[in-house]
Amino acid sequence: MDKAQLLYLQNRVAYARDQAAYKKLYLYFHPSIYKIAAIIVRQKSLIEEIVSDVMIRIWTMENKLAYIDHLKSYLLVATRNTALTYLKKYKEDNHLDIEETCDAPVLYEMPDQQVMATELSQIIEGTVAALPPKSQMVYRLIKEEGLSYKEACGILEISQKTLEAHMSTALKKLRRVLDGYLLKKNC
Repeated sequence: MDKAQLLYLQNRVAYARDQAAYKKLYLYFHPSIYKIAAIIVRQKSLIEEIVSDVMIRIWTMENKLAYIDHLKSYLLVATRNTALTYLKKYKEDNHLDIEETCDAPVLYEMPDQQVMATELSQIIEGTVAALPPKSQMVYRLIKEEGLSYKEACGILEISQKTLEAHMSTALKKLRRVLDGYLLKKNC
């Protein structure tokens, strides 16, 4: 979806209270918001609650929604802040349920190339998931969400030098893990 389409949908929701436009925005932003919330809270029920809270917020903004310049950045910052608030609240109440946390990736039997592609995908996802939270969030915002360094700095409220250090940490870890995997495969 390009910027013009997003702006059109944003304005339809803001001024016309168009539920179809809201649904399209919801479906478009859901994966990004879900990933950011999952990095912070790692509990499925809380992640869904956070996503719902953030998306309901844009519906209840009414015409104020039209004044948001970068809706994606706004939603990612709102998600981060909401997730941190939930995390703080639930840690204080000791309500985090380990059994309900996200599951690790599952291996499947497939032809060789597909197995290798699946293994690589799982190794990358597992490595990214094991990164420190800030490095993981930086990696996902830039590599998976396609944000610029400047946009990611704004969302995370960190300097570009700090962001570069987190990205360097993430890439070094990925390189080390992938080198080990490829060496093992070639032996």
